[in-house]
Order: sequence, then structure tokens, then C-alpha cells
Amino acid sequence: MNVYIDESGSFVNASNAGLWNAVAALAVSEKSEEEIEYHLNQLKISNGFDPSGEIKLKNLTESSYLQFIENLAGLNIVVFSTATDSGLNTIDRVIAHQEGQVAEIIRHIDKMKYEGGRQGVQLVSSQLAKLPPQLYVQLLCQVNLMFDIVSRVINYYAQREPEALAEFRWRIDQKNVSRTDFEDAFEKLSPVLLQTRSISEPLMMVKGFDYSSLSQYKFEDGKVPEYLNEVYGIEAKSGLNIQKIIRDDIQFLDSKDSKGIQAVDLIVSGIRKCLRRQFSDNEKAVSKLGQLMLQEKNNAPPLSLISFADNQPLPLEVARLLRIMMEKNKSMILRT
Repeated sequence: MNVYIDESGSFVNASNAGLWNAVAALAVSEKSEEEIEYHLNQLKISNGFDPSGEIKLKNLTESSYLQFIENLAGLNIVVFSTATDSGLNTIDRVIAHQEGQVAEIIRHIDKMKYEGGRQGVQLVSSQLAKLPPQLYVQLLCQVNLMFDIVSRVINYYAQREPEALAEFRWRIDQKNVSRTDFEDAFEKLSPVLLQTRSISEPLMMVKGFDYSSLSQYKFEDGKVPEYLNEVYGIEAKSGLNIQKIIRDDIQFLDSKDSKGIQAVDLIVSGIRKCLRRQFSDNEKAVSKLGQLMLQEKNNAPPLSLISFADNQPLPLEVARLLRIMMEKNKSMILRT
């Protein structure tokens, strides 16, 4: 499957609450690629644009955009998203969280057997520590997004289209012609952070689902990394190699060369616009977008929120929008 990722917003700390930023991913199996392109081209034509060019949410009529989202909802695709309110992310709180994450990465470094491994961990922690606060927030949102994808999309497709799990291709919107520090940090740090998180939050697999296509991403029997037992006390005989799922095929692409990235750009822009309550019919918009998303465990909202503010209540209007998303999202369990 192809997983297209883009963000909307700068993630810079703001003085007022309600200034949301978001990242989103569009997971598409090979069978649905042509349908995505078809609906995107039709959207461009209906708004007077050349299908070969790009189009942004601001260029669209609200009715045509919502029709586009409704068309996508009928396909076998899934959208994941993480959002954060920049007005609640003070610099001091972000830096404190960043320092805590760096400390956590190097906490067990003294127990590592090999010097090469220790140097690698030290390099990762150093690179994470150097990120400016707004890029750290964006990185955290995107790492959370990718963990959300891996932890839920596997079970979704294991029931509906197991062969889609044979290969993961990550395609991320490239912001500049030259590689940015953030893109470099994201590619290096995200697999490590994801593998670490999977230790405390093991991925759920369901008896009867078809995971056979994941074979290339599974640790062979007896070859699970020794550090899981030595450092964390986990005696695992098998498991998924999260780093391999991410690292095997990840590319940063110019959106003009990728219809998938163009599509997820429109989706994430719509999610952010909903959270900021800027559609003329915000309830209808969030209802349509919710149909693209996947049910979360314990019936939590399908849109993940990250905040660095302690005990800050969610605004009632945002909570209401999340409930609508939850009511409209795709069911995790395939009903036959």
C-alpha cells in the first residue's frame, strides 16, 4: 500500500487558543490508486483547473470539495490524522517535553553491549535535542500519526485486502527542493521512536485475520533484538519490525508529481479548517471527513489530539465535532 502524508499549518506557538495545526495520512491500496486520481481530476475540472496541475482547498467551492470527500469515502481507503492547538503549546512546555523525550531515549544506553549501538542512540538523541520547538511539535505529531497508522491500518486491511500489507511505501510532501533538517530528522528519528513506543504499546493482532502478507516485516524466530530482553525484560520470540516497515521505502516527493499527496493535502486542509470552524456548514464538513477515518479502540475519536497543556479541557464545539467524526467513521471490524 501507499501511505501519503502532508501537514497543514506551521506548528509555531500562538498566543490564542483555537489555532489548530494538523498532519494527516491517506492509506491507499494499489487497487484504489486509479480511483483516487479519477476523483481528483474530476474535482479539478469542475472547478476550472487543468487536471495535470495542482489545486488547493482555497480554490474550491465548498460543495465541490465535500462531494470530492464523499466520493473518496466510498473507496477502500483510510485516513488518519493528528492535530494540535498551537495556542496551548507554550515554548516552556514544549521544551520540557522535548528534554524528557531525549532523556528517555538515552536512559538505557549504559546497558547496551555494542559501541556502535551506543553511538547510534547518542546521535539520535542529539538530533532530537537540536530541533526548534515548532519542528519538535510537528515531529511528535507525525510520529504519533505513523504509529496510529501502523497500529490500526494492519487490522483494517488484514480483513478486507490482506495482500495490501505485503509492502508499505511512505510518500511525504517535500517542502523544498533541497532536503530540510526536519525531513532528515524525521526519516532518522521516526523509526527509532516508533519501535520504542511499540514496546510499551504492543500492536494488537486478531485471531482469524490474515497477516500472511506481512512476512517480510516479521522478525524471524529467535532473531528478535536481544535488547528487548536485556533492557526491557521482554522475552519475545517473534514480532513486527516497525523500523523495517518505515525505513524500507520512504520518500519525500514534490506534490506536483504525486496525486496521492495532492489528495491528502486537500484532506488535511479540510480537517484543519473544520477544527477552526471555518466551513459555512462545519457540521456537514466534519461528517463527510469522518467517513474517511477509521474507528479507534474503545470508541475513542478517530482524530488524535496532542496537547502540551495539563488538564486543559477540550472546547465544547471541538468535542462536538469529534463526536460527529466518531459516529461517522469506518468500522474497524468488517461486518459480513
